[in-house]
Amino acid sequence: MKNDREEKKQKFTQPKKSKAGLYSILGLVAVAVMISSYFILGNSKPSDSANALADTGQKMNYSSNAKLEQTVVPSKVENGKEVVTTLGTVKEKKFIKTEYKANGKTVPLTAFIQPDGKVMVAVSYCEPCKGDSFHISNNQIICNTCGTIWDLQTLKGLSGGCQAYPPQALTYSLNGDNLEIPQAVLDSWSPRV
Repeated sequence: MKNDREEKKQKFTQPKKSKAGLYSILGLVAVAVMISSYFILGNSKPSDSANALADTGQKMNYSSNAKLEQTVVPSKVENGKEVVTTLGTVKEKKFIKTEYKANGKTVPLTAFIQPDGKVMVAVSYCEPCKGDSFHISNNQIICNTCGTIWDLQTLKGLSGGCQAYPPQALTYSLNGDNLEIPQAVLDSWSPRV
């Protein structure tokens, strides 16, 4: 009995072991996980022609004197994919707008030739101001609603209130001349804000 009492007394009188080492290790593991997920998953900012598959083979320079508006073209759904447009149409018009309409969902889409000659397909929507039309001038894409300006090649914000929300680049496939996006991608799309 005396032994039991001594053990209990020592439990309460002995200094507690520090858990600082354990917390330090957990903190380092958490930081390592965050850093690795950033590099594995990538950041949410669009990169230079990251999603552009089609290449026109010619560099494009949009004049600062001209204002290129989007040309509205029809789109269609075939075999579970949205045919946004054709490469030939983008080469001819340079900047198109269309709409995906299926399964109770409407998503405005755009395709344009970037200065490096590659074709970008994106959602034609500036989420904060809800603008869905744009124009190109001086190698920049400009929202017709709020006037926010992004670099046409990188979609990096240059000025305006909606700089963090450029037209959202989409990964597409080139099937013959068709620029296609799976319907499931568009059905699940939602604005970032």
